[in-house]
Amino acid sequence: MLNGRVYVVTSPELVNAVYRNSKTLAFNPFIAQVGKRITGHDNATSQIVQHNLNKENGPGYVTEIHDRTYPCLSEPKIIEGITSTMLQDVLTSFHDLELPDSIDLFAYIRQLVTTSTTTAIYGPENPLTQGHQRLDRAFWDFDADLNRLMVDVFPNVLAPKANRARSRIGAAFQTYFERYTPGHTKSSVFTLKRYSINTEYGITPWNAARLEVGVLLGILANIIPAIFYMIVHIFSNKELLQQIREELLASSSIASSSSDDHRTRTLKILTMRAKCNLLHATMKEVLRHHALGSSVRFVREDTLLDGTYLLKKGMVVQMPMSVLHSSRSAWGVDPSAFRPSRFLEDDGGGPTGGKRMRQGNNSAFRPFGGGPSMCPGRHLATLETMSFVAHMVLSFDMEPVDGIWEIPRPKQESMATNVFPPERDIRVRLWRRDSDGGSGRWAFDMS
Repeated sequence: MLNGRVYVVTSPELVNAVYRNSKTLAFNPFIAQVGKRITGHDNATSQIVQHNLNKENGPGYVTEIHDRTYPCLSEPKIIEGITSTMLQDVLTSFHDLELPDSIDLFAYIRQLVTTSTTTAIYGPENPLTQGHQRLDRAFWDFDADLNRLMVDVFPNVLAPKANRARSRIGAAFQTYFERYTPGHTKSSVFTLKRYSINTEYGITPWNAARLEVGVLLGILANIIPAIFYMIVHIFSNKELLQQIREELLASSSIASSSSDDHRTRTLKILTMRAKCNLLHATMKEVLRHHALGSSVRFVREDTLLDGTYLLKKGMVVQMPMSVLHSSRSAWGVDPSAFRPSRFLEDDGGGPTGGKRMRQGNNSAFRPFGGGPSMCPGRHLATLETMSFVAHMVLSFDMEPVDGIWEIPRPKQESMATNVFPPERDIRVRLWRRDSDGGSGRWAFDMS
């Protein structure tokens, strides 16, 4: 599969045609082959994963995971619960910073989002944060060397750091699943459903743990660089920063703190998501610029695409996001410009100067892929990203220690992700902003 002919599709219209032919142009076969290289599960589990990949003879493991766990990532109460738990840890970290001080921005975001998001999903017994040797750094060692690990030849030699990290994370998750008790372990519904399906299909805790390493890629690998780039783009543009702050302040309220004499602002998260269109448009523009991976499909049967192009069985279809996201026909004469307003249109009024999200589906915007295998966590990722960035924008002022904002180039570390981390970090100075003359601290509620 990985050594055959590759069809590269760059036309938005043809990309849509690929997604419409999901029965013959399928993503699931890649899970069977590439997934094992990523996670290192055993051959018996690989047979379980490969069985009925496309419901040929009824449901299979992969389709059960899709049908039973993915819908909960679109359920508002579940998404809001995960985001709420994550934000509690984020704001605690913000409040505990001794300022003014300087931090490595990407490293700080990576550590904080890794631990807060996984705790929200796996609960207080989060395997990445247990014991003296925390494993949040191990995950990023795994991610950084994943391409060589996926070669799947002498991993101890070609990718020793990633292989060791995968083993350490796997051992921690094995302990977690061996102790997991439905109704007692305080995890998210998403984790509970995955545990139940693994149990039903006879997947051992050792292999369930290895499969979970792959899940971590989907949970963490794209959202963290996206948050970083969004913060850099906003703080490096004073006009955009001011406009977003004004928009956010319209979604906040002021309440007296019971612990001191200061007044504390509370950001209304769901109001923010519904009304802060400039913030949302900025996130989408960040993804247009920085989602540079490719969507892939395996040709299961000869397929005539759009009535014109014959795709032969056994070949691979690749749809590079970087080409779609820089198309002049789709984005106008300035696709290289960072301009969030391209996602907005006039509505005659409102806190963003009379702007609402542009209606209609731009088929050239594909940071989450498309078709039945579109990223199931896109709604959670959107809410978490907007919430984290909003609180950082409201809580702090920052500037690079060298006084110059530059957008770092991306560094492709993994073929399994779409938003790549920066080639270099940015050392920034932070100051806490006053909150309406108060302590500069922020709270949130899910309203």
